[in-house]
Amino acid sequence: MARITQLLIQAEHKPGTLATICSELASKAVNISAIMAAPDQPGGLRLVATPLAAAKKVLEAMQLSYREEDAIALRITDRPGALGKVTRKLADAGVNVLYAYGSIVKGEQRALIVLGVSDVAKAEKLV
Repeated sequence: MARITQLLIQAEHKPGTLATICSELASKAVNISAIMAAPDQPGGLRLVATPLAAAKKVLEAMQLSYREEDAIALRITDRPGALGKVTRKLADAGVNVLYAYGSIVKGEQRALIVLGVSDVAKAEKLV
């Protein structure tokens, strides 16, 4: 598991908001490697972007409030039980998973999973 920094963005929930943010990031060559849009949760938009400094500058230029948040990123094999095995290790160590999001590209061998956990430092050492 690797510690990552994601951005938790405060943005208005209306048509076009996500498109505008993504387009502005792209215009500055910022790549989004993971994203979770959940308007019913605080912040509503979490994303992992590189380069991070450029992403922050874009958000500041757009006058969007954001905060940095540590999380765990893992690449797991695309097979039944792979995520269960990792989350069992976390549970056995007393680390609570607060949220999770991820994706896999068809034909790839590994999925990218981002976990928000109660103890990032502890989770980082488990796998």
